[in-house]
Amino acid sequence: MRKINKGYASKRAFTLLEMVIVIAIIVILASVLIFNINRIINAANDADDAVADASDKLEARIDASESILKKYSF
Repeated sequence: MRKINKGYASKRAFTLLEMVIVIAIIVILASVLIFNINRIINAANDADDAVADASDKLEARIDASESILKKYSF
């Protein structure tokens, strides 16, 4: 009879508390991941806006230079 109980004791499953702790850890890690992804996306959007602004300024300077060169028949 003792051999049966020993075999059963070694095959016990996770308790409800252990499962809740694992799920809580997963939720915490997921929330940290989502926060970091949002931060990275915002930084990328800001960089994209900065590049677009610089490109617009460069295009305006090129247009101004071309109009000056047209006055001198270049």
